[in-house]
Amino acid sequence: MLKKILAGSALAVILLVAILLARTLIAPGARAIVLSPPAIDASSAEARAMADRLGAAIRIETVSWGDRAPDAAAFGAFADFLERSYPAAHAAMTREIVNGYSLVYRWKGTGEGAPVGFIAHSDVVPVEPGSQESWTHPPFSGALADGAVWGRGAMDNKGQLIAMMEAAERLAAAGFAPSTDVYFLFGHDEEVGGVNGAGRIRDALDARGVHFAFTLDEGSGLVQGVIAGVAPPVALISTAEKGSTTLKFTAHGAGGHSSAPGKDTAISTLARAVLAVNDAPFAPKIDADMAAFLGAIAPHTPFAQRVILSNLWLTRPLVAAALAGEPTTAAALRTTTAATLIEGGVKVNVLPQSASAVVNYRIHPRDSVAGVKARAERQVEGLGVDVEALGGVEPSPRSSAKSAAYDAISRTTSEVFGAVPIAPFLTLQGTDTRHYIGAADDNYRFTPFIYAPDDLERIHGTDERLKIVDLARAVSWYEAFIRQTAS
Repeated sequence: MLKKILAGSALAVILLVAILLARTLIAPGARAIVLSPPAIDASSAEARAMADRLGAAIRIETVSWGDRAPDAAAFGAFADFLERSYPAAHAAMTREIVNGYSLVYRWKGTGEGAPVGFIAHSDVVPVEPGSQESWTHPPFSGALADGAVWGRGAMDNKGQLIAMMEAAERLAAAGFAPSTDVYFLFGHDEEVGGVNGAGRIRDALDARGVHFAFTLDEGSGLVQGVIAGVAPPVALISTAEKGSTTLKFTAHGAGGHSSAPGKDTAISTLARAVLAVNDAPFAPKIDADMAAFLGAIAPHTPFAQRVILSNLWLTRPLVAAALAGEPTTAAALRTTTAATLIEGGVKVNVLPQSASAVVNYRIHPRDSVAGVKARAERQVEGLGVDVEALGGVEPSPRSSAKSAAYDAISRTTSEVFGAVPIAPFLTLQGTDTRHYIGAADDNYRFTPFIYAPDDLERIHGTDERLKIVDLARAVSWYEAFIRQTAS
């Protein structure tokens, strides 16, 4: 009997291994991927002129501070700069200034189809005081050096905005007439939430009954060297973005002199509450979009990794656990929990009567603001801690990865960059698209730049820059994409 059991077990293992290998071998194999050269030669005078214009845009300090009003002179100068720099585009489109600083361009179509909307923002984050000396080139210099344009906003988000305007200028100068209305929606306060920029643009569009076939914003792009074991660039098209909420946990104590403390103080009680939510994170789950992403990169991974990724029917829990071990991939699999602020106590020998901590959550589309708060309240139940929500933004619904717009993004990317892997993904940060949910059939987030690991560190950090070759490719991408979707 034992021999029969062992023989049966061995046969089961052999069959399982055979199935795993068969599924791996029948999956699409890796292709040698060579990036297509940019249609606009990055060393040409034309590309240099584009880079010069991006540099000029960077030198206009349209900074969002959050605690003060926008700089009217700077934002006015930026609007004037666009008008001077792109005369054909401005002749072809109408421009409206919304709420004093945001810009809406409408390129009227010749037909009756649903309009399409391109989203970008003209504001940038401040440069951290004291960090200016660490920059290779001054942060608002717009310097052209080492094949790149340097300065705050080069990638986030003036590089994208300028690429759109360069494409519009080329199209308009060539006599292109869109069949559907094309809108460029340039908010002025995305870096502080977008309420007064994109939010007011949305109000104006709703009042006119404008509903888009799709919108396209920042939020993802092509990444290279970011995914372990994957050599070629991978194009990530975000079909959704996370929401957020911030919870304030407050514990109370009797106070008194530190020489006679009770079992707990307000601070120790608060610490228990913070640990309760921190040490029990949301479970990581591989959804349909993440599975599609893993399937797209699988052919480009080492064989052992490819076996695992090609057999998610069996390995899903193992893969989810492995991805949860890295902060970036973990964030794509679940709602994240981050304690960010703590306050309590006034003197070393005085027991605090209250202590509070702030925990920031970035919410996966399968969760909600109310659900996050309810879960936290259950986690700290019995500790005597108050839980207060300090606002929140719901995660966006998922847009289709099978729509004509998604297909057009994929097709244009293949035409401009070459046969790179393409997959849906999730934007982990907030974008102005949050204000256009419901204003379009689908909302996508994709910027046609290639991001290396050090590029990701430059966004909102030191030495932000955009390579001229990336700018040239992006201009070609937007030009081709507009022709595909608005002809």
